[in-house]
Amino acid sequence: MEVFHPLLIISARVLADAEHAPRIDEAYRALAKLTRSGMRLLLTESEPDQWFPTRSSDDNVLVAQSRLQQRLEQEGGELDGFYYVPRSMLTQDRNRLGALTDILGRYGAHADNAHLISASRAFLKTAQRLGINTYRMKKGAKDTDRLITTLKALPMHER
Repeated sequence: MEVFHPLLIISARVLADAEHAPRIDEAYRALAKLTRSGMRLLLTESEPDQWFPTRSSDDNVLVAQSRLQQRLEQEGGELDGFYYVPRSMLTQDRNRLGALTDILGRYGAHADNAHLISASRAFLKTAQRLGINTYRMKKGAKDTDRLITTLKALPMHER
């Protein structure tokens, strides 16, 4: 019998926007609890306009990614990966669809067993077309109360 672990996809911007909110530790504890129960966790972000992979300067994108991962690990959680969605003015809808399809395939997840938390209406709309469960956060707001409520309401998986 094939086992499918639930997949949680979160737009990294949602966590970054809430980074200094009073209850952010509670959000990371809820995330950690989900990953310890067997839920896979993937953070997504738009592909940066420019990478700066040099030894003499830190790339801001990689620093932010590392900071999010460290916060999760401090609470005993595990991040399965970070996925950068390609940018393009003319093909962005296709890029979102391709990214979500690729993510489901890479993680062997069924759409009905996948969850997306994001502030991007377009990303959520694309996920809904695929049958992924979606949860909308406020854009640019420190919406930690809604984030925590959403995380705690997600189904736990028995390992």
